[in-house]
Amino acid sequence: MMQIKHGFQGQWSIILPYFIVDRMGKNPMMNDLYFHSLGYFPNAKYHYINRPEGCPENILIYCTKGGGWIELDGKMQAVGENQFVILPANKAHRYGANELNSWSIYWIHFKGYKSELFSKVYGQVISLDSENTLRIDERFKLFEDIYNVLLDSYDDSALQYANSGLAYFLASILYVKRSGDPKTENKYGTSLIHLATHYMNQNIGNKLKLSDIARHFGYSVSYFYRLFYRNMGIAPMEYFNQLKVQRSCYYLINSTMKVNQISIMVGFDDPYYYSRLFKKMMGVSPVRYRAVNKQATPLI
Repeated sequence: MMQIKHGFQGQWSIILPYFIVDRMGKNPMMNDLYFHSLGYFPNAKYHYINRPEGCPENILIYCTKGGGWIELDGKMQAVGENQFVILPANKAHRYGANELNSWSIYWIHFKGYKSELFSKVYGQVISLDSENTLRIDERFKLFEDIYNVLLDSYDDSALQYANSGLAYFLASILYVKRSGDPKTENKYGTSLIHLATHYMNQNIGNKLKLSDIARHFGYSVSYFYRLFYRNMGIAPMEYFNQLKVQRSCYYLINSTMKVNQISIMVGFDDPYYYSRLFKKMMGVSPVRYRAVNKQATPLI
């Protein structure tokens, strides 16, 4: 039988240059979860991959139509419509499309120390809710949006946006569908909060409300608040403001930006509100903090 790695009609994909992947791996703002490559293979007849030595990255395969199979640890499993599987890095594996009714797949190669959040589902073929068409359409739109952003630019803001989207995409298929099940709340709650704090980190410069964050992860405000507080011991927006103040501390010490400029950088249009919040959390004003922690004339 013919075997093809890529080159399917209508496919699209992007593989980030090595130096970009290396840069993300060394950047503390991005190295928790980040891309290596991603793509879409429609009607991928004769698709076949064999990696006896495994792959340096984790691989997500999300089947939208048709079917195929994966082999991991000597075990073969079928992968059908609206199912996904994550293959762990550095483990031998094979996968391919069915000869008849070949699969259409979205795929992602990703890395980062938070990849271990998904270790419990490595190698498991998991079915998604096929009746929630809105959620499915949102995933596809997000995936294509990430692809277009990476096509346009490799600057840090584009990479941070894409990697934040990666975290949300993974959360949307692994955790959101379980949100109504109390038996799985404790099991998956902590991992979801890790993704939520990652999302907050990536959006420090934006003016997000609690409803924005909850909606991003597909939760009601009350449920998200309760889950976050239970796991973190602090209200979500209080935590988000702490992140903003912490980031502004970095700017105060390591830049020559004025306080009102830093205020905008961390998502506050009103520098007076920012200064009051900073003093409440840090015990001193931003100007005083800079004077104490930086051997330079403070800028105002």
